[in-house]
Order: sequence, then structure tokens, then C-alpha cells
Amino acid sequence: MFLQCENTKTTKLVNLRGTWFETPVTKSAYVHVLGVFESDGRCVVDDVHHMIILHPDHLISSTVVADSFGCTRRAVLQDRVKATSANSAPLVYGTILHEIFQAAMLANRWDTEWLNQQIDDIATRHIEELYTILLEIPQAIEYLRSKMPELQSWAELFVASQPKVSDPWR
Repeated sequence: MFLQCENTKTTKLVNLRGTWFETPVTKSAYVHVLGVFESDGRCVVDDVHHMIILHPDHLISSTVVADSFGCTRRAVLQDRVKATSANSAPLVYGTILHEIFQAAMLANRWDTEWLNQQIDDIATRHIEELYTILLEIPQAIEYLRSKMPELQSWAELFVASQPKVSDPWR
């Protein structure tokens, strides 16, 4: 297949071989080539060398890709035909709590002052979702702060730089 480089407008030749041979590249498709072009402007993409990404501006999660192995149309259908459901308080709070937990694990910070700052920042980023469930930020912050003692207790038991001698299950 012949490609035109977006920035230089030069024409390049990409030969698809092996499992890449039947890649559905069309005339108007955007393709990102991960490979080395020879001096004559040719690149061979096969099962051993190089790779192409068809429509790199369309992101698909790794879960969707993994689910598509049984049916190649499934990934596209799941991405295009999404079930729409209204936000609910458990869904929104769960998302925010997950982000707080993730930030705490990455920073290994479990003190109340730091967690409260994370709550303020993350709740503010989720203002639209909070409004869809008819909650103001101060209400959400109060609820999220009420959950921090549980999070801190969990971290005290299970997060440490060295394994603990005592068994927390006793």
C-alpha cells in the first residue's frame, strides 16, 4: 500500500505480510507506521518486524481488544453502541473513591490532611457528575471525608514498606 506522510507529503510504500496482509486499510484511512523505512521509502510489516496502527485517533480500551478475539466485530459494536444509563450516587462516589485510593497508593500517603486535599481536588474535577445526581460539592466532600477512616484503617493493615510479622487475619 502507498501512504502519504502527513507532514512531508512524500509517498512511502508499506508491504503488509503475514497476519497483517488482510488489514482493512482504505484510501482515506489514517495509519501510523511503527517501523524503519529503507532508503527507497519502503517498509515491510510482517509478523516479526514492524507494526501499523490503523486509525490511531480512535482509542479502544485493552479490555475491548481482549474481548474481540472471539468476534472481530464485537469490539466495534461495543464501542459504537454503548448502553446509556443515568449516573447514580454509588457510581459517582465509587469513581471518586477509586481515584482517591489510587492517588493514595501511588503517593503512599494516608494522612488525613493529604487525603482531604485529594478529596477537594478530585471532587471538583467530577463536578458535572455530581450535578447530574443533584449533589453540591460540599455535600460530596462531607460524604467522602466520612469514608477516609475506613481507607486509613485498611492502609494501616495492608500497606507497609516491609512485610509485617503479625498476621492481620488473626
